[in-house]
This record gives sequence, C-alpha cells and structure tokens, in this order.
Amino acid sequence: MKVLSLFDGMSAGRIALERASIEVESYYASEIDKYASTISKKNWPDIIPIGDVTQVSYKDGVLHTQFGSYETDIDMVIGGSPCQSFSVAGNQEGFDGKSGLFYEWVRILREVNPKYFLLENVCMKKEWENEITQEVGVAPILINSALVSAQNRKRLYWTNIEGVTQPSDKDVLFCQILEGFCLLNTSTDNLSISKANKAYTLTARYAGAVAWNSIERKQRSMVVVGESDAEGANTYGGNEYRKLTPIECERLQTIPDDYTKSVSNSQRYKMIGNGWTVDVIAHIFSFISANKC
Repeated sequence: MKVLSLFDGMSAGRIALERASIEVESYYASEIDKYASTISKKNWPDIIPIGDVTQVSYKDGVLHTQFGSYETDIDMVIGGSPCQSFSVAGNQEGFDGKSGLFYEWVRILREVNPKYFLLENVCMKKEWENEITQEVGVAPILINSALVSAQNRKRLYWTNIEGVTQPSDKDVLFCQILEGFCLLNTSTDNLSISKANKAYTLTARYAGAVAWNSIERKQRSMVVVGESDAEGANTYGGNEYRKLTPIECERLQTIPDDYTKSVSNSQRYKMIGNGWTVDVIAHIFSFISANKC
C-alpha cells in the first residue's frame, strides 16, 4: 500500500495501518509541526516527509512536494484537516478560518484519485458537514472513540472504504488506563470525574490545563487521587487531584506507551490531543482487507 497522509501529525495513521495488518510500501507524510514530525521519524524511520500541504500536488504519476518530487502511484489518501474553526471549542469561523485547509486536502484527493480515502474531523454545524460531504462525495460515519478506548470522542469519518460498521464495544474503563493513582469516591458533583467510566475528549490545549478550572468545569482532564503525597497532586475543595500523565493520554488515544516520548510534555499533550484514536482508524482500515476476501 502506498499512502499519502495529509496533516499527518505524529503518524497515527501509520500505527493504524500496522494494526490493521496492511503492508505499507511507502508512506508520504505532509506535516509542518516539527515536534510531530520528530516523533513520526523516531517511530517510523522509513516515513517520507513532504512538508507543507499547500506545496503538495500530483500530476502524471509524480508527487511534487516541498522537499522534492517522487514518481509514484498512490493507493490511499488519508488525513484529518484542521478542526479549530469547526469545533465548538474554537472560533466557529468554519471554512473562513484554519479549517479552510480542508480544500487543500480535497484538491489533492482529486489530483491523486486513489483507490481509497479517509478524512476525519470533529462534529460540526450541519452546513459545514454537508459542504464536506458534497466535496468528497460520501456521507460521514459518526464513531465515538468510547467504543474502543476510555475516552468519549465523537468524530466524523468520510471514507470510500466499503462496508464500514461501528466498532464492537471493548468496554475499556477510565480507571484501567491510569498509571497507579487510586481514585477517590466522592459525593461532590464537581469532583464526580473520579467515578467516571470514560474521560471527556482530550484536547490539544491540555498542556496548559489549570487544575482547579478543569474541576470547576467538570472536565475529566484531572484525576482525583487518594494519596496526599501523590506526585503532581494538588488540593482543591479538600480533595487531592492531578493531571493525566502523557502515557495516560496516549492510552486514551490507543497509542503505544511512550510513543511521543523525546519531546517536552507540553508538546506531547498537544500532539496527542490533535491526533487520532488509533484503534478507530485501524477498525476502518480493517475493511480494506475484509473487502479483498
């Protein structure tokens, strides 16, 4: 499989391909974040970085990129175009904001005309969703990562891979991904995070999360802990709590432990929050092999 990944991030798509038992002949990764690219190359030395998506084009069997040209056919185009302008947590500028880079993705999709494609993005206003659907020619599938992980993360997936269904529920609980801090049972509503079966959606802003604010807003980005001397713990309302560790955040996204190690924790949190839930993507990719049988 020859894959072109646009807005590649830390190459979560490459992990998913491996989990779906799809052999990768070449993987071209378009990404401008130097920290994410560092993690990609650390884990997948054979990845071919191609830089800025706006400098990518494909014509007559040649992939032209920021870093050079490659004579190659492409079997699949994947990517998750920027969501900031679509997300309810963003500025709601839609295609007028950073999320307008979607049109670069669809431009390249048309130039390549691959056998398979996959586009991921957040749940958004229906008018924006309909615009994307019209451009790519297929309706999205809504999948909640909670089916395969300990995180509530509803995302839209546009793909021409046939027969994709909902993943089976793996019944992964929030407490199962923790690195060893005990959870307190508390009757305080604002601290009900300690009893949650699933975490709320992890975001790229988690690195700057303020503990008490996250508790107040009932965001499950903090974990209530039982030991007063727990590393990284703080006190609020008479309870101990701490942030999730980078490894715990990786587990929420079903990424291998320490996959993002070798950059700062703030950069780890950012790229994990921006990334894909790998097991959802692997589930979708598994239908490529299933359709060949």
